[in-house]
Amino acid sequence: MPILVNGFFDENGWIDVYTFSETTAEYLGRRATYASSGCGLPAGATLEEPPEAGDGEVVVWRDEAWVVVPDYRGPVFQTADGAEVKHTMPGELPPELTTLPRPSAAHLWDGLDWVLDAALDLQLQSQQEQTWIESELRLAGREVDKHQDAYLGAISTESAWRTYRNELRAWPASALFPTKEERPVAPSTS
Repeated sequence: MPILVNGFFDENGWIDVYTFSETTAEYLGRRATYASSGCGLPAGATLEEPPEAGDGEVVVWRDEAWVVVPDYRGPVFQTADGAEVKHTMPGELPPELTTLPRPSAAHLWDGLDWVLDAALDLQLQSQQEQTWIESELRLAGREVDKHQDAYLGAISTESAWRTYRNELRAWPASALFPTKEERPVAPSTS
């Protein structure tokens, strides 16, 4: 059986080696390889038997030894903006990544968890409501125009749409803005 002496095998023969990825250093498996006298181990191989890895862990070759590290490879999230990215290296996550998805755009990373920023939440809700108001104002304008030259019975419908348009314009000044449940209600289109 060949033995490594100063990094070179002393004789020819078959040996079992434990291989690892040269990119990630992750343990790949055991295989038999032919050792030639005067040659060393193949790249990405060692004679050291690796330990077992548990759930969510992986064995890697580091500093001439096997170590068990966490395995967060796959989808993770950037702490700056919550964007999903693919993490490809075994080991601890860098501080700019987390396994926790961002609950909303109003949540900010505090170093440990996503925390709701109340001021940002209010700002984002207000922006959404402004967009909704603009859309509803366009709809109300079309309804007013549609009923303006209609028969006399349509006057009350036109008036209802004009009232709704005024309520929409006043909505941002309401103490209940931007609570969606308190929005002005459009008149019936029937």
